[in-house]
Amino acid sequence: MKYFIEGYKSKTDFFYEDTLILDDKKTYSSEKEAKEKVLEYFEKDKNLNLIVINKGLDLGPKQGTRFFFRDKEGKFEEIDYWWK
Repeated sequence: MKYFIEGYKSKTDFFYEDTLILDDKKTYSSEKEAKEKVLEYFEKDKNLNLIVINKGLDLGPKQGTRFFFRDKEGKFEEIDYWWK
């Protein structure tokens, strides 16, 4: 199974849905490897407020396995297996 990373900025208003700002084209062989990359992205880009690790196939369906976000104080939070 391969893992993929997608990152989103905060919505600017209720109707604004296009928040994807990071679509990492690399694949990762493990969830641990993907999480290490997520932490790097959060350190580098303060506009990222949500990052999802998905597992699946390159062109097939993907399933979110981990959910990372910044809270209102800017502190990093992680939720395990959000969509399982």
